[in-house]
Amino acid sequence: MMRSAIGLAAASALLASCAAGAGDQQGRATAANDELVLRTASAIQVRDTKGELLHSFGRAVASPDGSVYYALDGASPPALQWIEAKTGRPITRLALPGAFTFADEAGPAPTGLSPNGRWLVLVGQTGATSSFAVIDTALLKLAATADVPGAFTYDAISDDGSSLYLTERIGAETARTLGLNAAYSYRVRVYDVPSSKLSETLVIDVKLASQTTENNAATRLDGIMNGIYQSSVPSRDGQWNFSFYYNPSRGPFIHVLHLNSRNAFCILDLPIVPGGYEKRLGWSLALAPSGTTLYAVNGALGMVSAIDATTLKVRSTATIAGLSSGTPATQEVATRSAVSPDGRKLYFPDAHGVALVDTLDFALRGLFLTDRVVSSLSLSADGRRLYAMSSDGTVWLLNALTGRQLAEIPTAGGKALLRVESR
Repeated sequence: MMRSAIGLAAASALLASCAAGAGDQQGRATAANDELVLRTASAIQVRDTKGELLHSFGRAVASPDGSVYYALDGASPPALQWIEAKTGRPITRLALPGAFTFADEAGPAPTGLSPNGRWLVLVGQTGATSSFAVIDTALLKLAATADVPGAFTYDAISDDGSSLYLTERIGAETARTLGLNAAYSYRVRVYDVPSSKLSETLVIDVKLASQTTENNAATRLDGIMNGIYQSSVPSRDGQWNFSFYYNPSRGPFIHVLHLNSRNAFCILDLPIVPGGYEKRLGWSLALAPSGTTLYAVNGALGMVSAIDATTLKVRSTATIAGLSSGTPATQEVATRSAVSPDGRKLYFPDAHGVALVDTLDFALRGLFLTDRVVSSLSLSADGRRLYAMSSDGTVWLLNALTGRQLAEIPTAGGKALLRVESR
């Protein structure tokens, strides 16, 4: 039986004020309008809150507003399909000039979509030459293909579709010459889509690179950094792209791209703690609904940093008192965090269960599902229902304020809970 732990006297005022009129019976009834978007080993699935399968899209990504899924079919080479999310009805099909995949199919990576959803970048071969396809999702056509000499992976694309940002992996020989770890060394380049050329200008934080002191990113004048990609999120206006990296030798940092002006900024003053590398997969990013605050969260370390998303400065960092210690038994799926619609409540996986933290003072307001290892979570649109996927693929529906269990939802192979949609 699940154990839900609040047991925190300081939470009473917050919970009393927020929970008025939001009983569990109402929560169960309203949950009937929720749909869970899940990732399995081979597909993106949509299920209702009883666990019934509504749609399965195979290899797919969703548009930012969730109205359309882009799916690769089983043809050789595969074609790209536009599928209406509400009905599962195919809208159109686009033949591709070769074998392309989604950017995030092979592991943690961006989805390939621009912040506004207008552009979708697919990834082809990588090695001596790397290939990319830029899809115009509004005009339903292939806008461009990019063939770039060298080993590159996708990073981001601007809302106007002109700037394609690529991560250049630094080869073993070059890294050895520079005294770097080839496994984690990279730099960001920009491919100018209108001219079909890789820009010679490096995308670097010039101010930071000119410093002589070492830092978390180990930024250099040649643009080379050292880090392992964790996750990314765009700003609300689509101008900035925040990517979280972990430097094995130094610690975490956020690499921020200005997608329109083709420059970068590194946020470095994130917490460095002993044993942080072992728990590096606990990091996630969550942007407040206002778009003004970005949270970097690591439940396994019990740490939260609040970052001003307009000035790119770390406002504060806190170690959350009252969290459990230790590392979850499995971290195969990157953890996620979520901010309530009012911006006051921050949810994230603890070593076991889910933590609820007040964003005003970083006080712990609740611990839910403390006998489960939670791999991913999502809030309902109104912020009243919390959905948390445990490591066995079960999704638990909870009252988001009290942690009270409302339902247990089987998913038959679910690996990650991506989001919750409202019908």
